[in-house]
Amino acid sequence: MINVLCVKHGTKYSHEYVNRLYNAINRHLTADHRFYCFTDDSTGITSGIRTMTLPDYNDMSGWWYKPYIFSPDHFSAGDINLYFDLDMVIVNDLDHFVKYESNRFVGLQDLARVFRRNWVKLGSAVMKWPAKTQTHVWTDFETNRKSIMNKFRGDQDWIWHACRENLRFFPEPWIQSYKWQIRDRKDLEKTRDGLRFSTVKNPTIPIDTSVLAFHGEPDIHDVKDPVIVNNWC
Repeated sequence: MINVLCVKHGTKYSHEYVNRLYNAINRHLTADHRFYCFTDDSTGITSGIRTMTLPDYNDMSGWWYKPYIFSPDHFSAGDINLYFDLDMVIVNDLDHFVKYESNRFVGLQDLARVFRRNWVKLGSAVMKWPAKTQTHVWTDFETNRKSIMNKFRGDQDWIWHACRENLRFFPEPWIQSYKWQIRDRKDLEKTRDGLRFSTVKNPTIPIDTSVLAFHGEPDIHDVKDPVIVNNWC
């Protein structure tokens, strides 16, 4: 079984982000799968999505709950776990993501690679691994979370540290930064509401690209480009 996972904690992203990711997965993943949302609030999440309750730690919030998806308590040996951040727009087939390096932990190569030559680091927005593996990501974190949160800037730095010896990357064309690689970052302007594209465009998506990554600003709902509106629904 393929388990497609996402995490929603707090109010940064609404339930609509979960529901629309679920819709996109159903459009673009033909292999048999189940969709799970790890969350502290399941209000508004569509009934087709299986919700998993996040633990409640007063000293944690946001992305620091992502290591919980690696808990040994989840799923069954032989399953494949495929994780997406909520701020992803899926535009093409995903079956090859599941088949790629099927017995390994595979992730997005951090998008800072666009500006940093020879930059090699995990971006935790898209990850895949065999269920019941990489469980130390959570068990070590749960035991030492205060020291880990003090030492590392965020979840992806911790996951990279914990798994880098065994990790592979998805081919770069498969996942592209929308604002840095598909659109021109010169099209961004500062407004009182944050960074926004100054114009509406409908750029051509490379044939090998399946996932458009939205990181930082603008958020998906702030972009009116037809390719985004038509695929984020």
